[in-house]
Amino acid sequence: QGLKLELFGTSCAAEMAAGPWHCLTLLALAAVAHADCSNNAWTDDYSEDRCYLSGPDAVVACNKKGSECGMRMSSNFRVGTGLHSMSIKAAPGSGVASTFYLSNHGGVLDPIKPRVEMEFAIMGNSAGAGSTNIWTDLWTGVADEHSKWITVPFDVTAGFHTYSFEISDTSLAWLVDGVTYRKEDLAAFHDVVTAIRSSALQEFASVWGQDSEKVRGGKLQGFSSALGSLDTNSNQFPVHASFQRGRRLTATAAEYFYP
Repeated sequence: QGLKLELFGTSCAAEMAAGPWHCLTLLALAAVAHADCSNNAWTDDYSEDRCYLSGPDAVVACNKKGSECGMRMSSNFRVGTGLHSMSIKAAPGSGVASTFYLSNHGGVLDPIKPRVEMEFAIMGNSAGAGSTNIWTDLWTGVADEHSKWITVPFDVTAGFHTYSFEISDTSLAWLVDGVTYRKEDLAAFHDVVTAIRSSALQEFASVWGQDSEKVRGGKLQGFSSALGSLDTNSNQFPVHASFQRGRRLTATAAEYFYP
């Protein structure tokens, strides 16, 4: 007689002659995979069933359809000046983005109300063995976008790298593994300076996908075309991105904590 067990919609069958323990192990892993990633420092904003914790890593799953890809989490704290970091192993392949950003407007793409937002958007489609192009962005005013590509000398999907915003009253820099790839003078961006000085910026991390039925709008200068489509992603699904939600305590401290 075969043994069939089911948990959280996941089932497996094991012949009693071979023993049921392999099946039970799979079911235990399935139970872990259905945990969410909320804690005292972070809240899952939606689709918490696609995130689970593994040590210091918040692991996010992306399925083949854009409507079933990824989730978003937000910090329960707000920040201003300093060095604010996230270590990320990005999801691979076409059509999927792993992001880390700071926003004073709930992380919403709002074409009507003013907001301040700074972002790393790491596209699996742009990853290569020797280098990766990463989309960086600064939103000011009412949907006024200041985007710029940076190029890092590694495959962002092959391992963890640390993405940081170095913020002062006068400048904003995008760093990867401690190297500055972009820096902006904030003299012309009074709303950004106000958000920084009032520590109004909330941290966000997300994974989301684009397919032929769900095209990501609101981005300029070829964002959607560079992202590609999940329809042409040749990886085995679900694909995953991992986030280590540590941040530096000060601009110079070497210690990280993992809330």
